[in-house]
Amino acid sequence: MNTTGFHPLNFTLWKPSIEKSSEYGSLNLWGFLDFNLALREQRLKPQKSYEGTPFSMRQFRWLFNCTRIPGRGADSLYSTWKTKDEGDCPLHIIFLCHGHIWTMYPWDSAGKPLTPPELEVQLRHIRETSDALGPGPSLSVLTCDTRENWAQNRDWLKSLSVNNMRNLHHIDSSMLVFVLDDTTPENFNQVVWEGICGDTTNRWADKSLSAILTRNGYGVLNNDHTPYDAMVSVMLAHYQYLLFKEMNGKWTGPTEVRYFPMPTLLHFDMDAKLVEAISSAKETSLSYINNICAKLFIFADYGKDFLRTHKLHPDAFVQMSIQLAYQRLHGKPAPTYETATTRQFYDGRTETLRSCTVESVDWVQTMLSPKASTSEKFHKMKIAMDTHNCHMKQCQNGEGVDRHLFGLYVVALESGMDIPDLFMDPSYTKSGGGGNYVLSTSTVGYSPVFGGTSAMVPQGYGCFYSMVSDRMNFFLSGFKSSEEINVDAFKNALRASLCDMQNILLVPNSSL
Repeated sequence: MNTTGFHPLNFTLWKPSIEKSSEYGSLNLWGFLDFNLALREQRLKPQKSYEGTPFSMRQFRWLFNCTRIPGRGADSLYSTWKTKDEGDCPLHIIFLCHGHIWTMYPWDSAGKPLTPPELEVQLRHIRETSDALGPGPSLSVLTCDTRENWAQNRDWLKSLSVNNMRNLHHIDSSMLVFVLDDTTPENFNQVVWEGICGDTTNRWADKSLSAILTRNGYGVLNNDHTPYDAMVSVMLAHYQYLLFKEMNGKWTGPTEVRYFPMPTLLHFDMDAKLVEAISSAKETSLSYINNICAKLFIFADYGKDFLRTHKLHPDAFVQMSIQLAYQRLHGKPAPTYETATTRQFYDGRTETLRSCTVESVDWVQTMLSPKASTSEKFHKMKIAMDTHNCHMKQCQNGEGVDRHLFGLYVVALESGMDIPDLFMDPSYTKSGGGGNYVLSTSTVGYSPVFGGTSAMVPQGYGCFYSMVSDRMNFFLSGFKSSEEINVDAFKNALRASLCDMQNILLVPNSSL
């Protein structure tokens, strides 16, 4: 599963522009290099919880120089990243453009990143040369096929020549993949779809970090979720955002362009079998991406500041709005996944917070009842939110159930045991177990950075959000093939729910 998020400066300082696209891209690329250098020199300040508990930073080791290698039966992670204290690691970058694969070394002799003006020259060379060459072989689309097919085709590709083996290793070990797309999105809905789906002939889906630059200057990420959680890429994007905001979105350093070797093309040895596999992978990947609906929703009536004045936790508040939106639209509650971080533990990742509770259902029913008073709605909302906050704390402390149950399930499989009856019970699946959550949700923090991924099940929604002082940003997703859902209708229901909840809070305290 891959996650996505676009650059928040596209809202403000980096307006879409074909003429400025290479300038934006060079700044964005320089930001990646600067962040990687900070990581390798261990200058990044460790993150902490709201209460000040240190978080494990182990996941950041998988951000750069990491690839998910397809295998027959199971994939594996391959990483070449090291801190400077640990030694050298590969520092080249792979570029994809118009079906061609390029490699670039973006560092000077002193180990410093090339400047944005120097990087812009390199980007323009790749773009202009690829345009002149015309469509390339689009080998990278093989990574967007089924994992089993890609594993077989990768093995065949390696068997054809030593050159192919070297090229694959060169891509696997690279810092990141930087994609120069041919598309010109006209709005942010098209941008978010570009990030999560886009042109599969111009993607290397295995890479832990891929940056995409559209022809008209939109920047968006596509990341493999396997090695790290979304908050890692959120921190990267927020770092870049603060850096470029301080620079007013423009390079303020030296403008001299020194001589550096231009990027070079990677050529693979292919046969008729691979050409056919590429054609088949295009069809398969198109069937996947054409089924995904992704929408941006910006709720600008109020943000976290309004909620803080009422002493309400913004995340719990938004989670209740999601419950209200779904039930008013579909007439029933839904099993809900929300991410709870367990990074206070070494190597910690996440736990599942099941945010559809008895208390939240009781509150929603009260909200939808024409006979309920405003006071009753307010007090039941507080109870539901308090329950949610309590469950969040329990999950963060390792007291959730889903990861433990998953561990027991895996142990049973690996030991050749019969699957325990618990996992075969219909109630386990109906409650969301086994990856069957109808609502897949997560907060991506309290900054302008946000993004998301696809829904977890065909009849479900993805709802991912960030909260800033005066607004809330939502990434909504679903599958077009499902007749049970409607992403636009869910967006409208979410807006109505947020407005209804605000109206409760605006009633004078004396009336509550």
